[in-house]
Amino acid sequence: MGSVVMSGVGRTYGEGDTAVAALRGVSWTFGEGSFTAVMGPSGSGKSTLLTCAAGLVRPSEGTVFLGGTAIHALPENELAVVRRERVGFVFQEFNLIPALTARENIELPLRLAGRPVDTARLDRIARRAGIHDRLSHRPDQLSGGQQQRVALCRALITAPDLVCADEPTGALDSGSSRQVMDLLREAVDDFGQTLVLVTHDPLAASYADRVLFLVDGSIAGTMDAPTSRNVAERMAVLAGAS
Repeated sequence: MGSVVMSGVGRTYGEGDTAVAALRGVSWTFGEGSFTAVMGPSGSGKSTLLTCAAGLVRPSEGTVFLGGTAIHALPENELAVVRRERVGFVFQEFNLIPALTARENIELPLRLAGRPVDTARLDRIARRAGIHDRLSHRPDQLSGGQQQRVALCRALITAPDLVCADEPTGALDSGSSRQVMDLLREAVDDFGQTLVLVTHDPLAASYADRVLFLVDGSIAGTMDAPTSRNVAERMAVLAGAS
């Protein structure tokens, strides 16, 4: 596992008069084994922060270290290996391969990396996710909540340094959302994962150890031991100020 250290990270899209600064000199450390929720009004830079931390987007300025590796400076071929083997991704859209079974979808990152499948780890994760009896089913035979739990198992199967979750409950009902958030919490507590969650949902954020609030691409505050009520109140204040 590993931490993510971001120093003076800025990200600008476009040039000249059309340039938009999505991040402005953000410095933050996501500690090893921590669970951080990132929140803020629309356009605050949440997803850009996540993608810079994960190596999906290079910062325009500043540095990003993943477990001691300077991912902001890696050649693209080496960065692709880091993303594949050291970062797990969970998105709002489940991004499962329709023709593959749940088990095959979970195994996919290992197959692409040419690594053997640790069947004991896969079975353990699938049991914790409550999908062990659905591993032979294709995505169209699973509910939305089950598909998202398959996607989370896929993110965890490589024992990555970092798990990035971008609105993972956005397309789910409340019951499925709680199941997914319970599993994310267990990934931190039981597997020691470093987890960064982008969400608009105060209830989802309440599962985190800490909430990092962004406004206009800059850090606007933090909250430790968050509750859904306190997060909702802070978001209302930030929305009024933005």
